[in-house]
Amino acid sequence: MSDLRASDRDREAVVARLGAAAGEGRLTLAELGDRSGQAYAAKTYRELDVVVADLPPARRECRRPDVGHAGLGLSLLALVGGVVWMPLFRHVDFGALAGAAGVVSGMVALRAGAHSWCRAVALLGLVGGCVGLALQVAWIAFHVLMGVRHSML
Repeated sequence: MSDLRASDRDREAVVARLGAAAGEGRLTLAELGDRSGQAYAAKTYRELDVVVADLPPARRECRRPDVGHAGLGLSLLALVGGVVWMPLFRHVDFGALAGAAGVVSGMVALRAGAHSWCRAVALLGLVGGCVGLALQVAWIAFHVLMGVRHSML
């Protein structure tokens, strides 16, 4: 590259690239140690280039596409599905559907790669949906057991 001075960040990037190359089987552990030492001792970009000259160019990390409104919509759907069961589960026999909707849309929203606050909302919906499903199952089991008890009397 040039005789410009390299920064600590540049050296760390080269060492990370060497570590990735070793992980791919391109370098042995001994070579990784030697080259890492050379990278940390390098003062210029030219010296850093020599350390990685025989390695393929670094691959760029694939980023998930920003889902924007889709992630927000799924997260809010998860929250509503996870919370709507609360006032309904004692009065409606299908309250578990809302909990299941919270769980499913929460999982989809978490996998969608949305922003961190959308993920937090989706996680709340997911947890609420799980609690809703558990309470619905317990409520149904309670009524079944009470029905069996009354039939035995």
